[in-house]
Amino acid sequence: MTKINISSIILFTLAVFLTVSFTPKEADVVGKVSFPLGNVLIMSKGEQQMRQVSFNMPVTNGDKIETKKQSRCEVTFNDGSVVRIDEQSIYTIEKAVFSKKEKNVESDLAIGKLWAKVKKVVSNKDTWKLKSPAAVVAVRGTIYRMNAGADSSTQVLVYEGNVAVSPNLGSQAQGMGVVPGKPTQVQGPSQVQGPHPVSMAEWYEIVKAQQQIIIRPDGSYVKSDFNLADDAKLEWVSWNQERDKISDQQ
Repeated sequence: MTKINISSIILFTLAVFLTVSFTPKEADVVGKVSFPLGNVLIMSKGEQQMRQVSFNMPVTNGDKIETKKQSRCEVTFNDGSVVRIDEQSIYTIEKAVFSKKEKNVESDLAIGKLWAKVKKVVSNKDTWKLKSPAAVVAVRGTIYRMNAGADSSTQVLVYEGNVAVSPNLGSQAQGMGVVPGKPTQVQGPSQVQGPHPVSMAEWYEIVKAQQQIIIRPDGSYVKSDFNLADDAKLEWVSWNQERDKISDQQ
């Protein structure tokens, strides 16, 4: 009679347990990891350790994704919106609701670089917000990218549509109800202001296509135009633009 290898049984049982534990219910799934590249880790709500992502892995509310050096990750949400994070970035899906009645997404970029291609929302009650340590960005359908620096500064560059940017006031920011306004509310390039200190509760800015805004930890900010041709020379930008073309064809 063949002897049973106890250690093998333990390892097999543990593997089954981990697979079951990490398999979310279909109703909880808000998207998937549609393109992992390199060393990408994820930690779901309630877990204590990061684990490796896999292609088409489902994501749920509370998932934190971290990319190591020379790594990137693309997440496609249930509504078709796409978010990509560059190497050495930390991104958390705080809340994502997709239903016939509402579409509300709140996520956080703690550090690193992010590219977002957000599908248009229909209802005025729908929201799509991305936070960084310095800013809150609210969109209603656009393409933009965010850089969250180690010094807590934030840079937002817009390629299509427009976004509303306000300082991150924590729980206060949730009640501001900031949404992008009409293009007529946007300051023209000739009216761009230099950096200046402001009350963290007194401002928000509409940033439209081919404009950028930089928010500093002290609450000062500057908005200006940027050159699309020069910007496209950046490898991170050109890579995302190619990925956008691929996703449009799918």
